[in-house]
Amino acid sequence: PRPRPAPPAPSSPLSAPYALHRLHAAMPAGAVLVEEAPSHRPAMHAQMPIRDWGGFFTMASGGLGYGLPGAVGVALGRPGQRVVCLIGDGSFMYSPQALWTAVQERLSLAVVVMNNAGYGAMRSFSRVLQVRDAPGIDLPGLDFVSLARSMACPARAVATPEDLDAALAEAMAAEGPFLVEVAVDGAIATLYDEKK
Repeated sequence: PRPRPAPPAPSSPLSAPYALHRLHAAMPAGAVLVEEAPSHRPAMHAQMPIRDWGGFFTMASGGLGYGLPGAVGVALGRPGQRVVCLIGDGSFMYSPQALWTAVQERLSLAVVVMNNAGYGAMRSFSRVLQVRDAPGIDLPGLDFVSLARSMACPARAVATPEDLDAALAEAMAAEGPFLVEVAVDGAIATLYDEKK
C-alpha cells in the first residue's frame, strides 16, 4: 500500500484536503461514501482511503448530477447503514430535489457539500485549454443550508476548523438526513493535463 500523506494543517479558509481528512475521521465504521466532487477527487483519494468493499461509489466519464440521487439510492438499498454523500456545490445543483426524498424516507444520509463557489473542474479545464473568462463556472451566493431547510432537512454551514468536527459529528449521528455545507478555498489543482 501507498504511504498516507501527513495530515493537512487546519487553515482559514478551510482547504479541501483538511476538510476531507476530517470527514474521513468522522465517518463511522461501515459507512458508505458516494462521491461527486470532481475538483476535489485527488485530495479525496489522498485523504480518504476506501475502507470496505462496496463502501465507495463514484461517477464514470465525468458525467455530473448523479451524486445526490445516487446516495439516496444507496441509502434506500442499505437501510440502517450510514451513507455519506460527498458532493461539490456545482454537482449538488443538478439534482437538489433528491434531498426531499431523503427527508421523506428518513434516510441515514449525511450530505457534505464542498462549496468552492463554482465548478472547480471546469476552472481546471479552462486553464488547461487556455480559455479566459469561461462563462457559467462561478456560483457565488448559493445558500445550501437554506435550500436544505426548505425541504425540512437539518443543516449547518461551516467555514472554520473549529466548527467542522462538530458539524460532521452531528451529521453522522443524525436520525435522518443532515446536510453540512463546508466553505473551502477556491484553489483547484490542475486536474486534466493533456501532456500526461
